[in-house]
Parts: sequence; structure tokens; C-alpha cells
Amino acid sequence: MASVKPIAKTKAKAGAASPRKRPLVIDFHTHMALPDVIAFSKGHVVDIEIPDKRGVSDAVSKAWDKRRQLINRKSTDPYYRLKNMDQMGVDIQVLTPSLVHQYTYWADPEISLRMEQKTNNRVAEMIAVAPHRFVGLGGVPLQEPALAVAELKRCMGELGFRGVQISSHAEQMELGDARLLPFWAEAQTLEATIYIHPAGITNSRMRRFLAWNSLGQPMEEAMAMSSLWFEGVLDAFPKLKICIAHGGGYLPFYPGRVDRNYREQAFTRINMKKSPSRYMRENFWYDSCVYDLQMLEHLVQKVGPSRIVLGSDYPVGERDPAGFVLKARGLSAADKAGILGGNAAKLLGLSI
Repeated sequence: MASVKPIAKTKAKAGAASPRKRPLVIDFHTHMALPDVIAFSKGHVVDIEIPDKRGVSDAVSKAWDKRRQLINRKSTDPYYRLKNMDQMGVDIQVLTPSLVHQYTYWADPEISLRMEQKTNNRVAEMIAVAPHRFVGLGGVPLQEPALAVAELKRCMGELGFRGVQISSHAEQMELGDARLLPFWAEAQTLEATIYIHPAGITNSRMRRFLAWNSLGQPMEEAMAMSSLWFEGVLDAFPKLKICIAHGGGYLPFYPGRVDRNYREQAFTRINMKKSPSRYMRENFWYDSCVYDLQMLEHLVQKVGPSRIVLGSDYPVGERDPAGFVLKARGLSAADKAGILGGNAAKLLGLSI
């Protein structure tokens, strides 16, 4: 593994979680960051700052800056993460690069590869701090499929990760693009878990009021999922293990319209063997990061409890992800235990 600056220890210890008298809790949706790659990506990622501070009070501006500093610490310091995990009742975190901050698909492929490798090496170093508490999903330069395949192999082999995270498209290529078929083939062969988390829409229309986050991310997730079935990827590689961030975006909450087109417009289903709602139930997993109990309960009804994993969106997002799941109605104790950790363990191939 390439040399990286050692992670400085803080007062928190990298010990085991306290003995459990409850189901295992695996947080599938957490992000880490590497400042060097954030700096490299600046200007090519969504603007996470207050876009126009005119009319914003000094107090609000200072609070925003303080929040950013805390998020940066949570993203980079594994010892601080461990302390937070214990406070949140989380036994294991799945570490993924923060694509919103360090998206590299825009860059020259070889340079993009180097940046993704730097991040992946840092993920591996963070895991080494507490290998019983952290699991890794790396990043790849998806805009260049051959390089993406090579880095996927390195992640699964040399680094010992369980898969990789990708964005909702690779620049001009949708995820179902034929040029990406070698990547999907290798992912199935390696039994790699693929986590789809959009990097964010950067156009000016979505910049105001953080609309790229509140509205854009669910749109991107819907596009990513539909591209995979419309272009035949899911039928070509039926054993793919694909998890979608934020509960799958809009699609699981609005399947009737896409199913109608499948039934009534033959040209939309030329590469499909089943309806969109069946692909949703049978070919994808989803995290629980939906911020609304009724939506989580609806998602369970649409795709089944065995297809849902817990996700907090750490270092932001849900502060009590396990408590959120436990409040859901209509789920058995076994269903809730599966969502809290059992389903993720199976998806990632963890022995628990």
C-alpha cells in the first residue's frame, strides 16, 4: 500500500464496542474524507457552503463554519468516529469516500486513478485503527472502465475491502452504458458490493437552497437505478450486489408510473425481462436514510425488510439511526434486527 501520513491518535481508544445485549448495528452509509483530494476536486463538486451570505447574520455564518469544522473532524479522525459510534450505538461503520466532496470523474483518468488510490489507501489506514469496527468500500475512476476494473480488483484484493462506491453516472455515461459492462462483469465475478451514492448535481438551478441535496440526490438515484434495468445490466449480471443510498431516491415511492410504461410502451422494455417494480424488489438493496418513518415503513412494504440496511449518512444525517429503525411500525423483531445489521452483514459477506 502506498505510504500516507499516519493518523494521529486522540484520547479516544480504538477498543471494541461495549458487550451487546441487542442486535448488531452496522451503519452502511458513512463517509470519510481526505483533505488532499478535497482540494484537488474543488471547483468540480457541489458547493456545500452558503451560496450567498448577503442577508445572513454573522451568528448564522459562524454557526455554519463551526458545523463545517466538526464535520471535517468526523470525516478524517477515526478515533473521534469511534467515540461517536459508541454514543450512537453503532458497532460497525462502512467507510466510503465522500463523493460530494471529492468527486474525480471529471479529471484525466490516470490522475483520477491516483486520487482514488490515495483515498482508498487512507480508508485502509483508518480500518487498520480498528478492523473490528470498520469495513471499507473504495472508489474507482469510473469514467475509464479499464482503470476502474483494475482499482476494483486492488480494493477487493490488496486492500481487503468489500466493494466500492460509485456515483450515479460517469460523466457522459449513464450506469447502464455498454462501455461499463466490463466493470459490472468484474463486480459480479468478485462478488463486490456496489454502493451507489450520487456526487451531486452541480448546475446553477440546483445550487440555491441546497436543492442539489434535498431534491437532486433522489433524482440521481432514480436515474441510476432505471438506467441499469433499461439497458439490460441487471439481466446480464443478475447476481450483482447493488445498494442505493437514501432509500433508493424517488423510485421506490413512485413505481406505478414506470410500471405503466413498461406494460404499455413496448420500446421501453426491449432490454428487460421483468417490470421495474420487480427489479426494485429483487435486484437492489436500500439504506434506511429517508428521515421519515412513514417512508421507511412504505419502503419495507415495497421491497421487503430483507432488502434494507441501516444508514445514517455520518458525519451528517440521522443522529440515532438505530432508534429510527426501532420506531418503525409493522416490522417484527427479526425484521428490525435484519435492518439494524444482519442484512448488511450478509450483503457485505461479514461473519458475525
